[in-house]
Amino acid sequence: MHATLLQSLTRSIVPFAVCCLALAGSGASLAGDVTAKMQPKIDAYKKQAVTWAADPLIVKAVKDANAAGPVAGMGNAKWRDLKESDPAVKGLVDNAAGQLLTKWMNADAKGINKVVLTGDKSHRVAFTSMPAVYLGKGRPNFDTSMNDGTVWQQGESRPDPSTNIDTVQISAPVKDGTTVIGVLLVSLTAANLQ
Repeated sequence: MHATLLQSLTRSIVPFAVCCLALAGSGASLAGDVTAKMQPKIDAYKKQAVTWAADPLIVKAVKDANAAGPVAGMGNAKWRDLKESDPAVKGLVDNAAGQLLTKWMNADAKGINKVVLTGDKSHRVAFTSMPAVYLGKGRPNFDTSMNDGTVWQQGESRPDPSTNIDTVQISAPVKDGTTVIGVLLVSLTAANLQ
């Protein structure tokens, strides 16, 4: 019995080890690595995100959403119970800002897999597809761009919580003059950054 178990383990482990060594020797980037080769592409997307965040339609959408405030009674737990087809979700895809975000994403469908616009209370203003949460406060993409007024970059690629696509997320502050009023999050498809 011992010999059979050992043979079975050897048949399973040896191919796995060979595969791992082949990947390690190939120079292939494993999920999680943001390489020097990827960074110039990410930097170009960061510049684009800053430009998009300054678009007058985006600024107006955030100002209007901030004046209205978050949807009454909507929190992350309630949000997770909603479907993509729910009017509360569809309205944030179909509004003018959502349509513009979708246009921008579709113009670079291989490079961008999601765009989310957020107001000053971390509530969603518009997006291209339903994000995992309604309120983004406490997440570095929101907190850094909102509180520091700077562009943020995720330190590694990882599966996006709502699309499950391996991404590197970036965010840029949305400003009304010099005042930060919201955040634009862009999810970059990691495979396209190679």
